[in-house]
Amino acid sequence: MTSFLTIETSTPACSVALQVGSAVTYRYSQEPRSHTKLVMGMVSELLSQAGITVADLDAIGVTVGPGSFTGLRIGFATAQGLAFAADLPVVAVSTLETMVATFLRSQAKQNNYRDKSIVAMLDARMGEFNLGCYKLTADGQLRAEAEDQLLSGDQALVFIEQHQPEAIVGEAGQLLTAESRWYNKLAEVFPAAEDLLAVTAVEYAAGRARPAESIELVYLRGTEAWQKRKRLREE
Repeated sequence: MTSFLTIETSTPACSVALQVGSAVTYRYSQEPRSHTKLVMGMVSELLSQAGITVADLDAIGVTVGPGSFTGLRIGFATAQGLAFAADLPVVAVSTLETMVATFLRSQAKQNNYRDKSIVAMLDARMGEFNLGCYKLTADGQLRAEAEDQLLSGDQALVFIEQHQPEAIVGEAGQLLTAESRWYNKLAEVFPAAEDLLAVTAVEYAAGRARPAESIELVYLRGTEAWQKRKRLREE
């Protein structure tokens, strides 16, 4: 029986999830600028409720970006600290991939999105956006169709046109106005730790969980960050 803890703090939402065997519990809160005081309490509560300690876990999953600089560091530091203390491996996951997974879980008819592009966006401020594009495969896995990247507003619009997404999730409202032909595809979604569990389990089973000291945050600058994350997944 495997056990995983996952942490997500890269957006205004803060969440932690725990899977012990087939049992899943989680905590989720949207309290901006409260991640520091919330995250360890969530971890402690879930572990206590399950009657286990950090040492009983097999791995820890955490989103490593893109996202809020401060938020990412809080979740990352928490995951690393717990992993170091219990000598656990860590699975690093894209925030944008997690957003797509969270969106799909909210949809009653996921089959409507099979083999169709879904674009995830986060506002990077100063007229720039973090974007990624993913597809849900026939076996229920998410596959990256394009690298997560940082783009200007105009470049983001070109990215969307190129991929013709069935949905655009995250923070795109400031870029896509009501007059945009993509406006009705928008869905405001914050990533949730609950949706990190499946990716963490797959990566762990494939032997791709890594020592905590080898994990780094991803701050997108062109394609360099994507290539780095891709290499980590392929090793």
